[in-house]
Amino acid sequence: MMERTSLVFVLSLLSAQAGYATEWHVLGARAMGMGGAGVAVSEGPIGAYWNPASLGRQESPSGVQIPADVHAELTGQFLEGANDVHDIANACQTTGPNVGLCTQPNIDSALTKLNDPSNGLRADAAAGAHVKIKRLAVFVNNLGYMAGVPQVDLANATPANLQAGLNTSKVVLRGLDVTEIGAGYGRELPWLPGLYVGADAKLLVGKAGYYNIFLNQNAPSSLSKFMNDAKTSVQPGLDLGALWDVRRTLDFVPFRPRVGITARNINNPQFANPAQATAAGVAGHYSLHGNARLGASLSPLSWWHLAMDADLTRNLTTVSGVASQYVGVGTEINLGNSQRFNFPLRAGLARNMAEKGAKTSITGGFGVHLLHAMLDVSAMVSPASVQIKSARETQKIPSNLSVAVQFGALFGGGKDAGKGGKED
Repeated sequence: MMERTSLVFVLSLLSAQAGYATEWHVLGARAMGMGGAGVAVSEGPIGAYWNPASLGRQESPSGVQIPADVHAELTGQFLEGANDVHDIANACQTTGPNVGLCTQPNIDSALTKLNDPSNGLRADAAAGAHVKIKRLAVFVNNLGYMAGVPQVDLANATPANLQAGLNTSKVVLRGLDVTEIGAGYGRELPWLPGLYVGADAKLLVGKAGYYNIFLNQNAPSSLSKFMNDAKTSVQPGLDLGALWDVRRTLDFVPFRPRVGITARNINNPQFANPAQATAAGVAGHYSLHGNARLGASLSPLSWWHLAMDADLTRNLTTVSGVASQYVGVGTEINLGNSQRFNFPLRAGLARNMAEKGAKTSITGGFGVHLLHAMLDVSAMVSPASVQIKSARETQKIPSNLSVAVQFGALFGGGKDAGKGGKED
């Protein structure tokens, strides 16, 4: 059997464009830079994703925004165990310099690391195109989720069985790739200035995949079957949002407070699983359960903004036994603070309150806005690291890592567009 480095093996898992999750996706570099907070501060076309009610604000500009991001998160000793099993299986089947790895204690240690019910790898990627004209936005988003979950064979855990290729320890790769095509609309209620409501109507094209990667085989090259054998189905989707710009209602209130709430996919779209999944005893459908998020913001000065978001729902993830319920806080300082030129700086913190022992992630980013063009870049990283291999050499990576970029061209709106909405 041809040897393959463990790092290539792990990266090949991430190359599949799919996944299954119900947790909130942090789409857009501005929100990611502010700790994942966007429900109360979203502006422009991407407001259709974060809070469709924001589309009705006169301050929200029209134009085009193109966001993209990637995210990966590890739980437990998943990668360390998977890499070690793979390395040891290679050593058991060769006579090379690493043959000394093929011992019973090494095998037992690697399978113990892998055999944790909370183990798993979650990764997702997204890209979109949003166009807004006045209160109406149209958009296309591709949200790809992936999970790798281990299943351990303890019955065939001897050097002889690994040498013979009889150990069936594997990574079950599950995925959902959803393309949402939709339109959003928001408006201010005429009987209560400052209160906005909005909705998105969407067509969701979901492609669900399921594939087994056996750790004692050189199988990553066959991962193309993961998407080739995936099953496609179509569902409708509905998002609702509300936003209260308090100062437009009560103009004596300082710091321009805003409070918003968004509920995504409230109709619980369900996508058909492929035959491989149902044959393995998995339910016939993946449910993209709805979720809700609350946000609040303050603007102590016209160039300084504070924001906070919190998941109101405890969200399922692709890894069984692991849930997500994020709280994020962030700030933005605008250097320039004009429509001709602005250089926003962002920072924040985010934490999964549903995961015991989860570490707080640090976020940050910046933007360059010149005339109508804009570019924003952000990242999120956990200070905690996880070991991803130990059988041949020790390697560590951050347990949670995200990167986002956003391009756009915006027109109109701005801080002076809304009546009664003067800034401090």
